Amino acid sequence: MRKTVLISVIFLAVRAAAASAQDGGLPWTTSVLDYEAAFVYQGLTLRPDEPAELELTLINQGLKGDTFDLELTEVPAGWTVEIRRFNRVLSGLFVAGEETASLTLAAFPPDQAAAAPEGAYPFAVKIVSRLGQKTVECRTTLIVDADRGLDEETVTIGASYPEIGGPSDGRFSFALDVRNNGPEDALISLSAEPPQDWEASFKPGYEEKQISSIHVPAGQSRSVTLDLAPGYQAEPGLYVVKAAAAQPAGRAETELKVNLTGTYKIRAAAAGELLSTSTEVGRPVTVTLFVVNDGSAPQKEINFLAVKPDNWKVEFQPEKLVNLPPRGNPVQVDMTVTPAPNALVGDYGLGLNVQGEKAQAALDFRVTVKAGAAWAWLGAAIIVLAVLSLALTFRRLGRR
Repeated sequence: MRKTVLISVIFLAVRAAAASAQDGGLPWTTSVLDYEAAFVYQGLTLRPDEPAELELTLINQGLKGDTFDLELTEVPAGWTVEIRRFNRVLSGLFVAGEETASLTLAAFPPDQAAAAPEGAYPFAVKIVSRLGQKTVECRTTLIVDADRGLDEETVTIGASYPEIGGPSDGRFSFALDVRNNGPEDALISLSAEPPQDWEASFKPGYEEKQISSIHVPAGQSRSVTLDLAPGYQAEPGLYVVKAAAAQPAGRAETELKVNLTGTYKIRAAAAGELLSTSTEVGRPVTVTLFVVNDGSAPQKEINFLAVKPDNWKVEFQPEKLVNLPPRGNPVQVDMTVTPAPNALVGDYGLGLNVQGEKAQAALDFRVTVKAGAAWAWLGAAIIVLAVLSLALTFRRLGRR
């Protein structure tokens, strides 16, 4: 009996301890919250003209997600240093449990217009866990050596289709092959030089997450995708983008081209935004329209098509627009509508289609047809005659 009670007590105590650990009741253990961090390369040698980008890996080994504060504790005098992730500068980040985050320490020499002076430069980053209050300091040394030669064949990068084209508001993806020809596995950093206001990002093959580097085993290659999004006001034309792959033993570049054909968009509106008018049977009425090329490519020719009731007449002045420049001033067009001679009094619908090059716009109008002045006088005369006739009739009946 005592053994049974003792076993039950021990079992309940173990369960309570486990539940307390999950809820934060006990001090953190490595199974719940722990992490490691280190620079991928503890010593890196570069030439003065090479970008100083030091890869840092943060591994959350615990079961819980945690927020980590990043602090630069040692930086060479005069240098500008930033901690980046996906080309964004940050001072802290959240890492889910049992996940890994790759960071980049980007270092710029005192005079960014000149190459970095030769020498050895130490860097240190302190990483603090907010939940566990644990601190890890990562250190590495950057050596700048002007005599260090690079074997350009150690790493290669290329595209099967180096030139693609499309509209200015589209996105362009280049499939790149990054190969490590060196004798050892390497973490190859990726970079691109897009035109101003363009967005560029690298993604591993068949995945959506963004990366700035990729691990490639010795003698093997990996596929990556470079996604490019032109700037909002990018003009049609041919643009050159350089993509580079670099590792400590070498660096390679490839030249990519994007041929922007521009965007095609037309906007049409009536004067005063008024989409209704009125007229008499057989009498023309003129509606003023304005047409704007809202795209980034010129419109070589714009035509007008009216969907009208039978026997109606619709004319445009001018009949068409030629060579309408992009983002220019509105161009006035007069639309003259003449109802059919036998049109009945009432409301009619009239559709307008403005057809340009790879773009169009549509407007719907309401035309109210009223009776003419002659018919109005005739109706009034009939009413007067009817009243007089009734008056004479009552007068005669009254005498009798």
